[in-house]
Amino acid sequence: MRLKKIIVFTLFAAYILLALNLLFFIRSSMRGFYTYGEYFRENTNFVPFRTVREFIGYIRDRDVYYLEMSKDNLVGNLLIFMPMGVFLPAVWEKQRRLVIFILTASAVIIGVEIIQFITMRGACDIDDYILNFCGAVIGYTLSRLKIIRKLMFVSKE
Repeated sequence: MRLKKIIVFTLFAAYILLALNLLFFIRSSMRGFYTYGEYFRENTNFVPFRTVREFIGYIRDRDVYYLEMSKDNLVGNLLIFMPMGVFLPAVWEKQRRLVIFILTASAVIIGVEIIQFITMRGACDIDDYILNFCGAVIGYTLSRLKIIRKLMFVSKE
């Protein structure tokens, strides 16, 4: 059991480092290029599904310029928090309760969006939140599978 715990926590730490890199460190900051007002106008979206519809349109139309970016954005935003949905319930018993998990996932995702806005790395977009949250819930749902519980859960159920 001790070796399993070490492996699961090591994988969780590796996931966190990879996610931080993808969410913050591989992106260039727009500081120096925009004022916060300009950045806010250009890089925020508070209308649900606006960006998703736009990207689906680019994919449907096979847009030469935006096709790959659109696919990467939609799939990436769905996948980036999926491992969190598996790891949180695996390492913390309280996270196995759906309400607690939803509150934690929401807080983490909103925190990421706020940090991206403050550091001017990426966009502050409600659609990112929606896709990230759906990915986390998919991961949480996968954590309910007996095989995942047996492989990943480090404390008693």
